[in-house]
Amino acid sequence: MSPGAHRVAILVYDGVKLLDVAGPAEVFGEANLLGADYRIVLVSATGADVASSVGMRMAVDGSASAEPDPGTFLMPGGDLYPRTPVPRDLVEATSGLAARSGRVASVCSGAFVL
Repeated sequence: MSPGAHRVAILVYDGVKLLDVAGPAEVFGEANLLGADYRIVLVSATGADVASSVGMRMAVDGSASAEPDPGTFLMPGGDLYPRTPVPRDLVEATSGLAARSGRVASVCSGAFVL
């Protein structure tokens, strides 16, 4: 990663929609092919790997609290929210990343977590 790369942290959790992670990651990846310099990292509340809504395991790069201040924080959606309460560790990870990021965005029902 170059020193000037723009970090994009995507916060994943058990039940996250795979499309809500892969779609935006592909967009940033395509931008890199056109000369942009994005570094995409997947983080979870605890640093543990997660299972997507279709059961596929997702390896993460670390915990949300250990992530250097990202230029962009992206909160993907899932089927769980708003039907169930958001767990405390996910709330804390979300608020911590949002406070330290240059910009914050959500995909679909990720807005309910934000």
